[in-house]
Amino acid sequence: MTTKKIALFIDADNISAKFGKQIIDTLEARGEIFIRRIYGNWEKFSLHGWNECILNCSLRAVQQPDFATGKNATDMSLTIDAMDVLHDGKAEVFALVSNDSDFTPLAIRLREGGVTVLGLGTAQVSNSFRSACSEFIDLAPPAESKKSAPVEEIPAQAADKVQAAKPSKVTKKSASVQLSLFDDNAPPVEKPQSVVASPKVIPIPTAKLQSERDKKLRQLHDILRESARTHGDDAGFSLLNHAGQAIKSKHLGFGVKDFGYSHLRDFIAAFPKLYETRQDATGKNFCYRCIEPKAPAADKLRQVHNILRETASAQGDQKGFVDLTCAGQNIRSKKISIKGLGHSTLSKFVAAFPKLYEVQKAGKLVRYRCR
Repeated sequence: MTTKKIALFIDADNISAKFGKQIIDTLEARGEIFIRRIYGNWEKFSLHGWNECILNCSLRAVQQPDFATGKNATDMSLTIDAMDVLHDGKAEVFALVSNDSDFTPLAIRLREGGVTVLGLGTAQVSNSFRSACSEFIDLAPPAESKKSAPVEEIPAQAADKVQAAKPSKVTKKSASVQLSLFDDNAPPVEKPQSVVASPKVIPIPTAKLQSERDKKLRQLHDILRESARTHGDDAGFSLLNHAGQAIKSKHLGFGVKDFGYSHLRDFIAAFPKLYETRQDATGKNFCYRCIEPKAPAADKLRQVHNILRETASAQGDQKGFVDLTCAGQNIRSKKISIKGLGHSTLSKFVAAFPKLYEVQKAGKLVRYRCR
């Protein structure tokens, strides 16, 4: 019997990570999941719960940044990829995991393409999406799994009895440690211990996985910044090829594909606050440069005063006076705005510090020197 080829597409924005294992187990019972993709903006903390499932179930995490505040482009990205897979003709079954009714047109189009469409979602899914699928599978809230612990576990009622028999003072710190080790659904044991369970404790492995992910991301960003400093032109732009070679030379054991990006340029484009990109008309010679973080007002103020002092020292006459426009040119070259410091012009800025600068005016000409 031939195993059916299943293409899995998960909308992480609309499905909780707690259904991850249930989704995979359900589909593996029906065929081979040869495409496993999950879509979302992975910079969002709300999606970090998927990290463990992504690693354990070999999901390909596709990064889709939000192009506008309050909106996400996940639906469109997922739809485009699903249509590409349909045209390849390798998938016999498409599994769409979401509670979003926006996927109704996609489900209808896929069925018109002659494939089976499995919808997976919770009871909150709309009737339109449910009926558009060849078959819809309702995801049930998973029962809390029993956690393995190096110590014997007991039910909450047994714990309460032990506490009543042998009261003890428990500090907030020790109580928090106990809460992280036990579970309400643990089976009875012969030697109960005085602990109270809590199902709300965040599992340590998930936090550890997130920490490892952040560490790897920092390494990639550090290499990109170092490459831009080394190979950047006068404007700070550097060829992407240099960064790619630098990442390979580090032998990190991971790359941008581990974070859901097919190419390094896609990774850079996903961080518009960190990098600025450009390429020529042919679409080749892709370049990038790092965007320096905006300095706080106090730092900008210090920078302006330093430039004013340096200009007066380097270009001042015998009495120390220098044309204010010279200092203005130096300030603009550093891409600093005086308006951001509460002054519309540089002359007003200098006049606001009479203890630091002496000003001479002759018509439109303004000269100053440091006191």
